Amino acid sequence: MPAQAARELEVNSVLAGTYQRVGGVMRVSVQLIDHGAARWGGHYDLQGQNLLRFEDDVAQKVVDGLSVQLSGAEQATLKTSSTQSAEAYNLLLQARAYYADYFVNSTREPLHSAQRSAQRAIEKDPTFVDAYALLAEGYTLEATNFQENGARNLALAEQSARKALAINPHSFEANMILGGIFGEQGKLADSIRILREAAALAPNSALAWRHLGYIYHYAGLIDLADAAFRRDRDLDPTPPQPYWMHGRMLLYQGKPHEAEEEVRRALERYPDQFKLLTFLGDFLYYQGKTEEAGQVLDRALKLAGPQAEEEPMVFSAILHASQGERARIDPRIFRYKPEEVVDGDLAEWIGAVHALLGEKQPALAWLRRAVQLGDHNYPWFQRDKNWDSLRGDAEFQRIMSEVEGYWKHYNELFGHDQS
Repeated sequence: MPAQAARELEVNSVLAGTYQRVGGVMRVSVQLIDHGAARWGGHYDLQGQNLLRFEDDVAQKVVDGLSVQLSGAEQATLKTSSTQSAEAYNLLLQARAYYADYFVNSTREPLHSAQRSAQRAIEKDPTFVDAYALLAEGYTLEATNFQENGARNLALAEQSARKALAINPHSFEANMILGGIFGEQGKLADSIRILREAAALAPNSALAWRHLGYIYHYAGLIDLADAAFRRDRDLDPTPPQPYWMHGRMLLYQGKPHEAEEEVRRALERYPDQFKLLTFLGDFLYYQGKTEEAGQVLDRALKLAGPQAEEEPMVFSAILHASQGERARIDPRIFRYKPEEVVDGDLAEWIGAVHALLGEKQPALAWLRRAVQLGDHNYPWFQRDKNWDSLRGDAEFQRIMSEVEGYWKHYNELFGHDQS
């Protein structure tokens, strides 16, 4: 029931629909339920090319029904389609569904399925900008969350985004994704400029705020990152990611208990989501609740499985390293090589494992790699207890001086929210 769905998702409005095939025609009935009352309803008989206009038509009706204020760019998006191929469009919808599944389950296969569907859409229409943009997003997520072939996947992401922009330089999605790629390449100032413009052009895009929040956190602009992830969560409260990312910003602000509460909210809806559990374990660790953190992380590891992202293994390693239990750390941690990792967070976390174990040289090597990749989160480096053993080291102090310089520069450029 729409009212029950609204309560479970903690939203005010739900778009409900049914469909029925009659011969070659699909009959679709759609109804907008707002605060328990029907705000708008419509019936459509669709076939062939009509499918290409259906989504835009319904979206416009929903916007009108809710009196949502859209920017000019958002209005233009509703009125234009980047393909005339019904087959390509259907494949894009499939890719988006797989993409949404990834944001709930955090496993690799949905990303691969999304990439395959996007590639098939491009085969149907080689000028399909939205398909290139979604393909770029899929490659970016795989590169940053699954380190195998990370550099290759990030290069493929940039290639796909630039192909989209070659077709349509004004594509909001392609520009937004290229901005995110720049951030993962350590080009934080360029990334923030692009992403702030994207958020201004499409202020109702949860994904734009998610990308912007992520690069703000690399730049050490934690208050801005916090605000961006709040906006992301409020615009789309269904996926778990905004909750753990907002929780991370609360941790960086020195509020680990509030970070814990944030992910526990999402765990009420997704009790077996392993990344939510992983970050819960991390937030408990920073509160000194070591035994409880270990239990939560053990559960996250069991739920994650072999195809999942690496955070459960990494945070479990940090916990064991903090207790001097090197033998209990998954040996894969020690097989990573700094030059092969393309994600700044992961480089920082592996460095923390070595720092906690008292292994100074590899810890510093990983820290240098994190900084090279654009992890310039100076306020967190100053607060993070995992690096306390190295604070008197001359090389650590030199690296911190470099990071502080980056951070001050970002504050000069972006320290006041202009979005």
